[in-house]
Amino acid sequence: MSRILVPCHVKGTVALQVGDVRTSQGRPGVLVIDVTFPSVAPFELQEITFKNYYTAFLSIRVRQHTSAHTPAKWVTCLRDYCLMPDPHSEEGAQEYVSLFKHQSPSMTFPKWLSHPVPCEQPALLCEGLPDPSRVSSEVQQMWALTEMIRASHTSARIGRFDVDGCYD
Repeated sequence: MSRILVPCHVKGTVALQVGDVRTSQGRPGVLVIDVTFPSVAPFELQEITFKNYYTAFLSIRVRQHTSAHTPAKWVTCLRDYCLMPDPHSEEGAQEYVSLFKHQSPSMTFPKWLSHPVPCEQPALLCEGLPDPSRVSSEVQQMWALTEMIRASHTSARIGRFDVDGCYD
């Protein structure tokens, strides 16, 4: 079977922002790369090949048009596929990756792009919510403890300390 390359446009990465965008806490480390296939007739995707650049996990979402009268929906086709066994090491950080339609059965690989996963429904939280008065009481207790610790703040240095087993 011969390979047919499909032309595509790859836009630059865009960082997802959560909360305050002025601090580093607003950047969770999630980047989005938008890939579009301009003026291409429908085709059956067999393989995706790319060079990894320090990406630990990969998710693929596809924008599906079901009909001309309904808006397109984003569907998750691949979720958290591991590209680096340990994100804190170099293994897999700059390797070439190929994702095939017929992946080896020994690997945990979800359904391919031609069979997207069903829409994810948020769990009903009404059944499992804790009692609001109990939560409020516990939050007030934690706030009181933090105020007590702040009031008794000492200027003396604690120094170095070891906890058994934490450096093993």
